[in-house]
Amino acid sequence: MVDNPLRESDEKLEAFWRSCWDYVPAQDRNASFSSWFFGDSPEMADDLLALVMKDQKTATCGALFDYEHDNEDPPEDGSYHILTDFDGNPRCLIQMTSVSRAAFKDVTEDFALSEGEGSYQEWQQVHEEFFTRRAAATGNSFTPDTLLVLERFKLIYPIK
Repeated sequence: MVDNPLRESDEKLEAFWRSCWDYVPAQDRNASFSSWFFGDSPEMADDLLALVMKDQKTATCGALFDYEHDNEDPPEDGSYHILTDFDGNPRCLIQMTSVSRAAFKDVTEDFALSEGEGSYQEWQQVHEEFFTRRAAATGNSFTPDTLLVLERFKLIYPIK
């Protein structure tokens, strides 16, 4: 019999979710959750996850076209998410505190700095490069008017 890596991953995520229950209000323990990693490379996933684990990164954003391409809804306020490393291993639980939308050109310095990745100018450069790559990969184009989903979150439970 061949092991199903997807099932093993699902079981790992479910076990992690249950291990977080001491940090989640009782009424939320039956809530659904999603799991994901940051970026599009192992290095980016690890670097950004490390910022979250140090509580330096309390926000992230994604292009709306990525959600549409993946046929996924953007997260909602209050939703729970298990952040994984690039290989899908659970590393921490976060909860969205606010979700909004803005064009890339309208993202505020305050939001960009809450991503914990450097100055406002560095944020703009790195994100323009990232969204340009994502646009090419999904058959879209990136412009300053590209709509982003802006997500602020709090760290609920990190694996030490």
